[in-house]
Amino acid sequence: MVYCGKPSKGCSNCRERKIRCDQKDPGCGQCTKRQIECPGYRNIVDLMFRDESNHVIKKATTAKPRIKKLKHGVRAAPKLDAAPLPLGPPPPSPSAGVLVLRDSPRPSKALSPFKSHDDDDNGDDSFEYDDDDDDMLVHIPYAPSISLQERGTAFFFSRYVATDHGCYQNYDFIYDIWKPPSMNRMRSADAPPIKRADALISAGMTAVGLVGLSKITGDRETMTRAQQSYGAALQLANAALRNPGEAVEDSTMLGVLILGTYEFISGHTPQTLHAWQEHINGAATLATMRGQAQFRTKAGVRMFLMLCHSVLISCIQSGLPMPKSIVDLRNELSHVADSKRPAWRVIDPLYRALQIRHDIKHRRITGVDEIVGSLVEIEEDFEKLINGLPPSWRYQNVRLTRSNPAIMGRTCHVYPGLTQATAWNAVRTMRMLVQETILEQLCHSVEDPTTLPVHHQMLLVKAMRMLRMLGEAVVGSVPQHFGIVSSRDVKYTKTKEAQPTVTAQNQSSTILATPSLLPPASDRDESKSPVPAWPRESVATRPTLLDPTQSELDNGRGCDSERFLTLATASNTIIWPLYTLGLSSSCTHETSAYIVDRLMSIYRETGLEQARVVAGMMQNKVESLTWASIPTTRLPSLPDDALPLVV
Repeated sequence: MVYCGKPSKGCSNCRERKIRCDQKDPGCGQCTKRQIECPGYRNIVDLMFRDESNHVIKKATTAKPRIKKLKHGVRAAPKLDAAPLPLGPPPPSPSAGVLVLRDSPRPSKALSPFKSHDDDDNGDDSFEYDDDDDDMLVHIPYAPSISLQERGTAFFFSRYVATDHGCYQNYDFIYDIWKPPSMNRMRSADAPPIKRADALISAGMTAVGLVGLSKITGDRETMTRAQQSYGAALQLANAALRNPGEAVEDSTMLGVLILGTYEFISGHTPQTLHAWQEHINGAATLATMRGQAQFRTKAGVRMFLMLCHSVLISCIQSGLPMPKSIVDLRNELSHVADSKRPAWRVIDPLYRALQIRHDIKHRRITGVDEIVGSLVEIEEDFEKLINGLPPSWRYQNVRLTRSNPAIMGRTCHVYPGLTQATAWNAVRTMRMLVQETILEQLCHSVEDPTTLPVHHQMLLVKAMRMLRMLGEAVVGSVPQHFGIVSSRDVKYTKTKEAQPTVTAQNQSSTILATPSLLPPASDRDESKSPVPAWPRESVATRPTLLDPTQSELDNGRGCDSERFLTLATASNTIIWPLYTLGLSSSCTHETSAYIVDRLMSIYRETGLEQARVVAGMMQNKVESLTWASIPTTRLPSLPDDALPLVV
């Protein structure tokens, strides 16, 4: 005999409808309301145990375990004035999406939002709803133990709430929407029902935290519990989306965003990439349904801006411009928000670069002159942006009092904070992609660059100089991302002309990590410590504006989806700029070695697997354009004022 867990005490009618049964005698209130005969209640003691002897014997003697396949599907969210829509295929793009949420790739039977035909009905209801209850109360028997649930939530808060790494996936507004349950309530077996919205957010946070922990520890059980919590959260989200009033609440939007974060970090396959994009499509449509009303709360504004960043990343991968509905909503937000803030203004040139990229790809812009001209206009937009930044957003170029192995050279940058450092590097990354594309267009348009028109030769030389400057600026920003230097440590001299100095700190005591959640070094799987070998491609792997992550090159092995998700999910925001610089044609062997060293340092200190994989991508890149092949000595010289003073 095996203990089968606590079954539902409700009558079969209530269990079939998945609603809460009040268990009144002689019949329950729900059946009385429907004017039907209540079938009565089951013998709970008999149901708690069943004979599993034959099942266990059969399972033990089977060569390969039987894996139960679940029926997969998607649910479309209801329109606000209509009944729920039928199931349908996923949308082709964020701009034309309907609200779609997919079920868990490998959910447990009890927590799957879509029931398989061969699932047994053992009275193991995942949730019990009361359709007539306006508060939408649910009983939720979490699959993970309380200990695992607490660890998952703690990891979620440590990586996505409590610390500011300049990462856009920062849920530090979560307390404006969600209130944590008391410990007594969490630990009580007879805990009263909680609001569905709170249960959705709690289950989502647990799933995200546990999947992050599983990737650090390599524990399969933790991953299984993460998938079960994800299934629970998804079932709650689908129920909320079927309620027109509940679908547009802040709590539902928060739950959907957290589910998107789970898909974002749970795997690096084409399937998980597609699943994440489905969540983004759905969240974008949900934001459209919410309209301007979502901007009435600070949390609503923050969630919309978080969504904008996710859609931006999705558009980079899919080669699409930003959806018009999202751009229109952002324009509406500009009327009530401070659109003059630097953090707001940084985004506009990125959106324009996406549009130019799309127009070039679809041959709306053709010819070297027109393509290069459009890219030069984008570069001019970035220059105007940089020149208009206030002093509070500008960095200082400081001199080190002594050398440090974690810093390349004897100078580095110090920013007011990591938010500013991240924004500067986002601009630099796109500017590098623009300059690389200009360089590629000009060099590949003729066999000998010296035969180009003079104005194109000047643009070629400027692109090379700009790439050097941008690369040096990215390297200069690295120490602050590791906590080695900060604005508090800068020492100024008496004369304004002299360069400020800074003393670099010991990296091991300052790097942004969560040591209490990491396994001891002796318990880690050191087989993953070496830099992994990344498959060499037969095509160029240098990033361009058209394909900065090479995620659109379908080689049939899934490497492109893995590459994209590896970069996009890296919570340490210095990884993507280092990747772009490492694959740039301007990257020297010395700089490449420094980048690999810094990426491996991130992996060793934080367990962030993406950093190790990106290091492998760096070491296996294929050069398609070497500067040694460009006759720079026969090209014209740039005037002194042709280059910006600061990048």
